[in-house]
Amino acid sequence: MIAFGGYVCSSEKAVISLEISYNYEGVRYTFSGKEKWILEPDSWASIGIHAEQLINKASQFQGIAVRMTISSKQGSIFDFTAFDLDVVSKEEFQDTSCAVSFYQKTNMHVPYLYYLRSDLPIGRYLISRQEFIEGRRVVEKSCNRCGRYLPINMDNELKTLSFSLHCKKRAPCVHSTFRAYTIQNYADLKAADLEGLKIEDGKVVSYYGHQLECKACKKFFVNTPLNPQRNAQQFKEDGLRRRAIEVLINTLLEKNLIHFEFERRTKKEFSRYIWEKFDRRCFKCGPDSNPIALEEMALDHTMPLAYLYRLDETATCLCSSHNSQKSDHFPVDYYSEEELVRLSEITGLSLEQLQKKEVNPKVLGLLVENVVWFYDEFLMQPEYQKVRDGVRTADKINDSLKRIISGKVDLAEKYREKTGHYPTSVTIR
Repeated sequence: MIAFGGYVCSSEKAVISLEISYNYEGVRYTFSGKEKWILEPDSWASIGIHAEQLINKASQFQGIAVRMTISSKQGSIFDFTAFDLDVVSKEEFQDTSCAVSFYQKTNMHVPYLYYLRSDLPIGRYLISRQEFIEGRRVVEKSCNRCGRYLPINMDNELKTLSFSLHCKKRAPCVHSTFRAYTIQNYADLKAADLEGLKIEDGKVVSYYGHQLECKACKKFFVNTPLNPQRNAQQFKEDGLRRRAIEVLINTLLEKNLIHFEFERRTKKEFSRYIWEKFDRRCFKCGPDSNPIALEEMALDHTMPLAYLYRLDETATCLCSSHNSQKSDHFPVDYYSEEELVRLSEITGLSLEQLQKKEVNPKVLGLLVENVVWFYDEFLMQPEYQKVRDGVRTADKINDSLKRIISGKVDLAEKYREKTGHYPTSVTIR
């Protein structure tokens, strides 16, 4: 595999596409990346492309070139860091031991999954040697496993780059190992370099904290070896917990699942309706992106399920990569202001609603009102009372709710106020 990639930041909105070409045994090969990288103003983004070629060890590649096409406003300023173009030499990638994981949502993990160098300037790859000026600040964190220094987006942590967040749902992170990082070049920095960063005892402090391993090491060498132990139980458990929240919301609202409800009311397929509503394109990829097939669409809740929002006709059409990235983010934490305006126009949700970051007040109110039913009937279902890996499923559902409503209401206490005792369907700590 020949790979190219790095990190780029634009002063204005921009779209980048990549193409890699080379000569091999007298034939010119060209590979165009399917992905168009959409850059939001003043936010770092990761880009990359690779080409695969079966080779005869006696032959050589010739004339390797990368074409980067950038569409943006005239006068836009671009910053580049940690770019490299090379053959992927990671030992585990030269056999089939990581093949399955490598091809799972590859575009979400470039360029760090290539294990290229991260200390090279973009200038070494330019055909015309233009004059460079000192760019904007970028913070790089070391990976505990591979030792590479890779960028983290300290100015917009929710837009992650090379490291996943540690305490996204329980911020601020209070774990010293994950939240505070020694600044190796602290003595050489100017006041302007530290502007906007939180500094404590010579360390830069992250609000959410970051994992110790980069996303690539986490994916291939931490999670993958553990996944065989998780597949049968914990992956199923994660899906069961999400389905339970979905059923809980629909039950409280006295609604059926949207697919059945919509088809009965309109005689149309709900998934197709959303797909066509978004012009058969992933919303995050943008209106100029290539259409996606109906079976490739991921239905996003728009307002997150984790915060008690029902999947309904305000759903968003996303590709699988962007759906995974958005996860349980609120729209305001994932989309740009321009995208929020466009999302409001398509979904019918007000801009005010899309900018909110709160638990669904209607559903939370119904949950408090029906708290005895929730503990004595809903969580008492045999499916939720099963113990897996020493933990009752009902406890996991209850803990998920406790995390998002912390500081607002204590459901177990509300139950005790109404019944005189604590519920038995969950473990009270």
